[in-house]
Amino acid sequence: MDSPFGYRQYILPWLILGGIALLQAMNGTRFIYAACFKLIHKYYGISRVQLNNLIVASESARLLEFISSFASEHLPAWMILIIGLIFGSIGYGVQFLCIIYHDEFAFNLSYQQILLLNFIAGNSICWINTYCELVAIRNFKHSHENIMALASSYSGFSGKIYTCFVEGLKGKKLLGSSNSSIFFLLCCVAPAMIGLVLAMLNCVEVTECEEAKMFPFMLVIAIATGVYATIIEPYTQLSPKLRVVSLVLVVMLPFVVALLVTANQLILEILWGIKVMPEPDRSCQGLKNTIKDDKRKKESNTEDGDTKNLVKTVDFWLFYLINMCGTTLGMVYLSNLDIICDLKGYHEASFLMATSSFSLFFGKIFSVIFSWEKSIKSKAATSVMLIMMPMPLAFFLLIGNSNACLYISTGIIGTGTGAINVIIAASTSEFIGSPVSFVHQTIVGSNVPIGILLFGYLAAHSYQREGEHDRKICMGVLKCHQLIFTVWGSISFIGTMLSFVLYLRMRRKHSQ
Repeated sequence: MDSPFGYRQYILPWLILGGIALLQAMNGTRFIYAACFKLIHKYYGISRVQLNNLIVASESARLLEFISSFASEHLPAWMILIIGLIFGSIGYGVQFLCIIYHDEFAFNLSYQQILLLNFIAGNSICWINTYCELVAIRNFKHSHENIMALASSYSGFSGKIYTCFVEGLKGKKLLGSSNSSIFFLLCCVAPAMIGLVLAMLNCVEVTECEEAKMFPFMLVIAIATGVYATIIEPYTQLSPKLRVVSLVLVVMLPFVVALLVTANQLILEILWGIKVMPEPDRSCQGLKNTIKDDKRKKESNTEDGDTKNLVKTVDFWLFYLINMCGTTLGMVYLSNLDIICDLKGYHEASFLMATSSFSLFFGKIFSVIFSWEKSIKSKAATSVMLIMMPMPLAFFLLIGNSNACLYISTGIIGTGTGAINVIIAASTSEFIGSPVSFVHQTIVGSNVPIGILLFGYLAAHSYQREGEHDRKICMGVLKCHQLIFTVWGSISFIGTMLSFVLYLRMRRKHSQ
């Protein structure tokens, strides 16, 4: 009988794929600002505008992803992971400790220190994402782009997973309360635990695996996981602790598949003496060198002055503004769900967060199919235009007081945000008409902090301006949120019109 490592071509790909997906699920921490505003406000005494600045600091840190990408060419993969985990531990861990021991030691962080900690926490996501990409390249040599797109979709229901854990540990009423510091602890500890396990699995290289068969199967598992986590699980008659257990088991389905595949191979060998080995793929040789060559080409494009020509093109600015008025505006809405709940007098914040996670996850998942199917990539502009069309209506629906409108709008905005994000990431070079360099990615990504600064400031300022002078409480539904949603809907409508213009330009370009 062979040693267990003799079956690594069967079990390790699934274990590593599951590890990447889990790490991405624990790494999507944008939800924390919506979940912990009351906590942050109580201990730091900051306003809504200042909270929006914390989100901007976190998103601005992601523009430095080129640093982790550059470091990945000179440092081992495990060191990239450790740097990301250290940054995350500092960013979230220090805030957790300061809040826990606030009364005992009377220690207060200054606003500038809080901004720095959130900047560090945001930058940790870049390093962890780079590590996941390195692991995917090392183990899935031909399908690493599709694998990363699929794994990244798991970040869509990070809020659902963390919320379920908190409800199981502390109770449902904790969400949004001034005692929800455990969110900071989980955001610090959970990625570290999963990342270290994945690093140990990655010590053994996968020599050959049937990548073409794995991806469709994993796509089905991801969809089934999302259906259970966001549709079935909320309606199960289980205690909060059992819900946590059931959710963990469903999220770990790739690990179950690894065991089943290995068991199937053992049965074939023991009973019938059949040993099925994947066909070796000689084309894998030299792949890492090819990837490094591609990165050098991207850098040379920047050196040739391609960036200056890029920012002078109409298509680039259309693409930039569409991204800002679509994906970024949707992110602002999802980051302000606590404000939305206050404005509408809605007390089920956890259910609304689950709704946003559900829609964001499936928006990403179904757009992964788009990036997988190469033949329809040329229709990226059409897809973005069609997805953006219902988003202005969703914002205008929020003006009403119906909870049904709130659910529908959150679902539409979340789905559109996730879908456009994946499509644009997969088709950036088509939109801007040139290969994507690190500088190009940074320029395009700058729309996120700029958009959050503008759109988020508008919401926070309107909320405070309509409040009482000392309590800052919203003065009624018609005075407070009507202006915010009207302006957001108008911005989304402008983005939809711009997407139609870009669609016409891209169609004319393809016809020529």
